[in-house]
Amino acid sequence: MITNRRSRKGFSLVELLVVMGIIAALIGILLPALGRARESARQTTCLANLRSLGQAMFAYANDHRDRLPNSNPPMTPRDYDAANFVLVSLNNGYMKSPAAFHCASDRDPVQASIVTADYDLPNSARASYEFYSISWMPETGPKLSQLGGAPLAWDLGGGSAKPDPQQNHGTIGGNVVFGDGHGEWQPQANWDSENWAHPADKYYPK
Repeated sequence: MITNRRSRKGFSLVELLVVMGIIAALIGILLPALGRARESARQTTCLANLRSLGQAMFAYANDHRDRLPNSNPPMTPRDYDAANFVLVSLNNGYMKSPAAFHCASDRDPVQASIVTADYDLPNSARASYEFYSISWMPETGPKLSQLGGAPLAWDLGGGSAKPDPQQNHGTIGGNVVFGDGHGEWQPQANWDSENWAHPADKYYPK
């Protein structure tokens, strides 16, 4: 018995182009959303790191008569060797987790150890974050009990409106941990200056 078989038609060129256009449009919609979701996850991890660093600084202050990490020479607000010493000591004595000093959005490699506080060297405590307490003259503190509302550590360059290789999250802002233990995202426009989270100026000795 002979049966009629319908010949199967393939997709026409127009149909293929339409399908490809739909796929391209979906990719165009989904990729930015996926990128935002990944960055949001990185921001959350970054904030968790800063909170851990805040807890380490609280423990440090508890062992050092309320003083936060600072070993600057007398009448010196910033000192290269002192910053290296005290932040390496903070990790060795209170964190013991070099990766906590690394923001997930930072393009630099994750620290294998903490051996310096130099921004530009590998395995630095300040590859991703800045620390408020190391910028004080020792005669003026800083003491944790006096800095409840002050920022203690934050994303490098979070206040800059211009792209900078040291920024973790671009020009949109950065995470900050405070002297009362809480941490939050601070939009770029709210910062006191490019690398000075708000309200650092309020608590800094004049």
